Amino acid sequence: MSRPTEPQKKAELVEKCLEVAIEAGALDASINAIAKRIGTSGRMLVYHFGSKQELERQVIARLEVRLREQLQSLQNTAVADADTVAESLLAMWQQFTTPDMQGWLKLTMDLNLRAMQGDAETQQFLERETQQWIESLTALTGDEAVARSLFHLFQGATLDFLTTGNAQRGEQSIKAFLATLKSVHPE
Repeated sequence: MSRPTEPQKKAELVEKCLEVAIEAGALDASINAIAKRIGTSGRMLVYHFGSKQELERQVIARLEVRLREQLQSLQNTAVADADTVAESLLAMWQQFTTPDMQGWLKLTMDLNLRAMQGDAETQQFLERETQQWIESLTALTGDEAVARSLFHLFQGATLDFLTTGNAQRGEQSIKAFLATLKSVHPE
């Protein structure tokens, strides 16, 4: 078996660092703590990335790709298993609140905190992710204003879920929103 090339090794390190960030639900560990968790040295990470900031940039770039894949998977599964938009959204919420997703959700909330603190790169990343979600929800609902409202509903429900562990409240909020929407726009 041949030795991985430098770009391959770097990509493997980024992937491992992303997995650690998802497990931790944050990117705030020191470079040495990250290195220890992935079985390498801080020196090796500095060699490949130059700085913790560059490592974080590359981890966030990889996260962006993985989040798009995750969104597509959530959307495809929710739509495939549902007869209505309401069922699709509720299925998406149920998938969203599985134990496997908690690290992802915590990590995105950690990035929201960074953006609130003024990190411009993180703000741009989150803006792209927001657009991706709104486009996906618009494709599902056929209405951008409804999609935007649903996106914000999901954000609030996610924050509530992460702080309380109660997924039912988010589900109830989604159902209430859909009922209100149906009463305003009957079919």
